[in-house]
Amino acid sequence: MRTSFIWSFTKFNGLSWITKSPPNLIANVVTPACLVFIIYLLSGGKLLPFAIVGGFVAMIAASSLTVTGQSAMFRLEFRLQDLIIATRTGIVDYMLGFAMSNMVFVLPGMAFFTVLTIIFGLFTFGRILVTLAVVFLLALATTPIAFYAGSMIKRTIGMWAISGIVSALMTLLPPTFYPYTVLPNTLLYILALSPVTPAAATLQGVYGLAPMDYYMPVLLVIEVVLYTLAVRALAQWREK
Repeated sequence: MRTSFIWSFTKFNGLSWITKSPPNLIANVVTPACLVFIIYLLSGGKLLPFAIVGGFVAMIAASSLTVTGQSAMFRLEFRLQDLIIATRTGIVDYMLGFAMSNMVFVLPGMAFFTVLTIIFGLFTFGRILVTLAVVFLLALATTPIAFYAGSMIKRTIGMWAISGIVSALMTLLPPTFYPYTVLPNTLLYILALSPVTPAAATLQGVYGLAPMDYYMPVLLVIEVVLYTLAVRALAQWREK
């Protein structure tokens, strides 16, 4: 692991964007916050705790899945990936750089949803620490998936549409904003192929909203490893 590259890429793709365009700080929190409000209205407040906890998950997943478009743009338009390859930086370091830089963008959103947990009586320091660990693992698990999708894109036309489709499928179908217990076990574990599902189910258990399924955090860790190794082997890293 080249920590110097990961830190430099985090500054380049994360911190520099914030200083040049501060609205990027709130871009990732707008959609989850609106969903929380809509769910509150439609459920009469009954599903509000699920919406707040799901907001953490949806926000980090959506941010990480933008790597689909980002990586394709850097490879096809800017040719940045070729320059990085020339420095002998590995694909895993590159994906970690994306994951860490996108974590920067969600910091205001994390603060926003933490405030909501305080207002609605969900907050404890232990829960927030576990939340930070879960969303970090979620970023590590979803970034390889997004990077692989980006590596398959051959033209920049329509790549942001592909990124949006992947993001919607992986964040809205899983039990992000509703109890995972309403799903049959078979469907639950099919949806668990998306790291969003084990992340959401784990946090629902941590916050006491549903019974804790101890297989889910284990599955999330396994997916971090498996998806990283799979993408390392399968993704197009060097141009043929």
